[in-house]
Amino acid sequence: MSATSSISTDVVVEAKRELAAAFRAAAFYGYNEGIDNHFSLAVPGHDDLFLLNRYGPHWSEITEADILTIDFEGRVVDGEGEWETSAFMIHRGCHQARPSARAVFHTHMPYATALSLTVGGFDSKLSQNAMLFHNHVATLAYGGLVDAAEEGCRFGEVIGDNINVVMLANHGVMVIGTDVADAWKKLYFFERACQVQVLAQSTGQPLIRVSDAIAEHTAAQWLKEAPKAASQFAAVMRVVDGSSQPARA
Repeated sequence: MSATSSISTDVVVEAKRELAAAFRAAAFYGYNEGIDNHFSLAVPGHDDLFLLNRYGPHWSEITEADILTIDFEGRVVDGEGEWETSAFMIHRGCHQARPSARAVFHTHMPYATALSLTVGGFDSKLSQNAMLFHNHVATLAYGGLVDAAEEGCRFGEVIGDNINVVMLANHGVMVIGTDVADAWKKLYFFERACQVQVLAQSTGQPLIRVSDAIAEHTAAQWLKEAPKAASQFAAVMRVVDGSSQPARA
């Protein structure tokens, strides 16, 4: 593993452990699409290497051994197994385009995907959870299966420095975080915001939207809560490890 010899092996092992736990947590909450979809994490200390799940395991069974270290040429620097083509293309495109996008989570989770199929899409002025993402969501038009570098680059081009979520029209969602805990928090709260939006719209009643000023104010308040992401993810990891089993929510 010479390409990562300049950083602590313990740091990489911990990064793999956290990323693997995020997959299991996603399966617990029903965010996975069978064995498809993918999460990546830039290797700590490197901008040209990223961790990615190997293709094959169900998300509920992913461990550190299922996490590959890959370079931008597609070489598996560390780990056993093969990457899936769309996974590599999407995540390489994102990490190349925006090195600050340390964690990139892509899912077809149901409520976010449902809104990606609608003209109105996600509304960041409806719920308190939705306001976390106000002015931080981009949309990418559907271009087919991501089986080539050009399509992967399109994903990278849309994630500007201020973007936390990309709604992939007719497809799903992509969440960008500074680390695993941050990305998990955004993934969870985005799906919850989408869920309550779908439920509210299903009533057929007029919806109550806040002003841009209130949404911007609430987004800034959410930003102050960012340090709590580590505690939130630690709680999720305890659930995934079986020390507690709360009702799904």
